[in-house]
Amino acid sequence: MTLPEAFTEQTRSLMGCELYDRLRAALAEEPPVSIRTNAAKLRGRVAGGEAVPWCGGGFYLAGRPAFTFDPLFHAGWYYVQEASSMFLDRVLRQYVTGATLMLDLCAAPGGKSTCALGALPPGSALVCNEPVRQRAAVLAENIQKWGRPEVMVTNNLPEDFARSGLAFDVVLCDVPCSGEGMFRKDVAAIGEWSPQGVARCAALQRQIVSLAWQCLRPGGLLIYSTCTFNARENEENVAWICSELGAELLPVCTDADWAISGSLSPAVTGPVYRFLPGLTRGEGLFMAAMRKGGDGEPCLAAPRRKGRREAKPGKAPQAAEWLLQPDGFDTFTVADSMVAVPKCIAPAYETAARRLRIIHAGVTLGTAKGRDIVPSQSLALSTGLRREAFPTVELTYSQAIAYLRREQIALPCGTPRGFVLATYGGAALGFAKNIGPRANNLYPQEWRIKSTHTPDDDARPQVIDTAWAPGTRT
Repeated sequence: MTLPEAFTEQTRSLMGCELYDRLRAALAEEPPVSIRTNAAKLRGRVAGGEAVPWCGGGFYLAGRPAFTFDPLFHAGWYYVQEASSMFLDRVLRQYVTGATLMLDLCAAPGGKSTCALGALPPGSALVCNEPVRQRAAVLAENIQKWGRPEVMVTNNLPEDFARSGLAFDVVLCDVPCSGEGMFRKDVAAIGEWSPQGVARCAALQRQIVSLAWQCLRPGGLLIYSTCTFNARENEENVAWICSELGAELLPVCTDADWAISGSLSPAVTGPVYRFLPGLTRGEGLFMAAMRKGGDGEPCLAAPRRKGRREAKPGKAPQAAEWLLQPDGFDTFTVADSMVAVPKCIAPAYETAARRLRIIHAGVTLGTAKGRDIVPSQSLALSTGLRREAFPTVELTYSQAIAYLRREQIALPCGTPRGFVLATYGGAALGFAKNIGPRANNLYPQEWRIKSTHTPDDDARPQVIDTAWAPGTRT
């Protein structure tokens, strides 16, 4: 791996020769492969996984299976995420103890958002935002696959949130950065790196944090993170946040065996957390937790705002019966779709519907089509789905892959006509409409597997072992 000379000089000066040499040697190695399981869905265990010590649901894998060809991956039973980024779980579990409204401001593709959903206490809600429209679509897909309803996905600039009137107990700024921590996973990142790019990123990061700070309630928690090594985007920005915005750095409980580094710059003497390949088992990551001064009321305790709502409550008794706990949701009609939003996030949803661009919220129950309500993929993958509402058809592995390609599948004789839920290994994949001689595949066109390759049945990915779990199959 040939690294830019300016990067080598800058990083060696920051780390010293010994630590830099360890980093450079690690960058030439294959990166570790890790996943994080979805406790709300998983009915099995990771096959041969080794635990990530700072995240209870994280596991290192011995190799990299073909995740694309694992139906349980598409069903949202786990998320492929590098281990260092899972440190967010540790921070949230230490500092968030009650029902919380959180904002992930730069969230695509969704790794830290799904991590947050697993770590936040019951009754919490998450707004995850992505400014770039194409990346926001990927974020919405991954959030729906994860299946937790207490979440909203938006596509807005940080300044839109600063003007929105929304306030949050926790704001995560996983800011766009120069990407040095991705060098061994993305060779293109090396060619794109420059000292000028670092300076531009550092300035943009301060701008983003300044806007995020306006959305954070007094006493709230700001989490700042990058996937880069340099001090300008890390320690120097943290020092600026503390001096200019008045943030207080917070310590996070760690173990010396994890080999997480602290500050490498005199700009910061307080607790910050730096993951370095060659020391820690993961990619490059920098994270700092900070408290905003003051003592504000938790955001989810705030009363509903009054005024006209863009998304008006809808009457969809049939669709509401598809939920396990319909009384826990407010139902809205948006265009021709019926959306169920958990009551904990409904006030934020109503405000956002007036002032922000929402691309997904809660559970999309279905879409009106003639006399039918066509159930949504969002519903199929949601943990709020009442499965008894639909006949279920368990697919073989080859059928599951065909379904995920959006190909036509043959349903067993005797399958009731109408909408049926397709499953694999007990995991919901999506809906099909049985019309007798054939079934219409309702899997979203934009989500389909595009590869034509299908592994042999005995060579299929075995990431999750479901054989021992009652009610599941391999």
